[in-house]
Amino acid sequence: MIAIIFAAGIGSRLKPFTDFHPKALAPLGNKPALVRVAEKMADAGARRIIVNVHHFPQQIIDCLSALPFADIIEISDESALLLDTGGALVKIAGESHSFASASDHEPFVVHNADIYTDFPIKDMMYAFETSGSDATILVDPERHSTRHFLFDSHGNLCGWENTAKGLLKPADLKDASGLTAAAFGGVHVLSKRTIEALGNSSPAVLSPFSITDWYIDNCNRIVIKAFTPAENYNWHDIGTPEKLEAAQACFGRMVINLCLGVKIT
Repeated sequence: MIAIIFAAGIGSRLKPFTDFHPKALAPLGNKPALVRVAEKMADAGARRIIVNVHHFPQQIIDCLSALPFADIIEISDESALLLDTGGALVKIAGESHSFASASDHEPFVVHNADIYTDFPIKDMMYAFETSGSDATILVDPERHSTRHFLFDSHGNLCGWENTAKGLLKPADLKDASGLTAAAFGGVHVLSKRTIEALGNSSPAVLSPFSITDWYIDNCNRIVIKAFTPAENYNWHDIGTPEKLEAAQACFGRMVINLCLGVKIT
């Protein structure tokens, strides 16, 4: 497995921390959020970890270089231009030695650095590998969001909806009734051929675009499956001071419960 961690975001909603630091280094307990994601990927068996950087990139590079598994980490430098999630993958596909050397059957686990989760990544990889999908994405049907993906009864992505603005995509999706809405969780498992297809459908010159938009535009051509962990798990977006505080409080409770021997649910 190869892991890709999106750590390039500017984090304008997380000011004043991001006036002086990259969002990915926001603290969770005694470690930066990025380190917790990287450790999770290493523990799941990643043979290489690719991290994209843009905002205060040297801080991230210095942080990662101190990790005991620094030798498996590769940096994708977006200092010149922030490429968003889709553009970041296209750059990696075109420039990364780790990507070029990967076998056609090796899965790529993609995880946002500003998302904290504690479900077993191996469960998601197993779901991807046994479903035969081109992409498997973490979603939560219970989490409220005005923007969500829409899935059929087989867990196949069929579209996207913004209930606040009354938007429904793709254009040929006229009716969302009968479909299950679920909020996206910022974690994906992709095949190498899917990332290559992402690059083949983008402009020749690297430019920013969102992979979620690409999913929506291509859900009728490739198989994109929903994944929701079977067991209860913690999920936090740390993109604002309030959300970061909630994640830190959750993490603190988990540490206390672990020390007391209380089952974490």
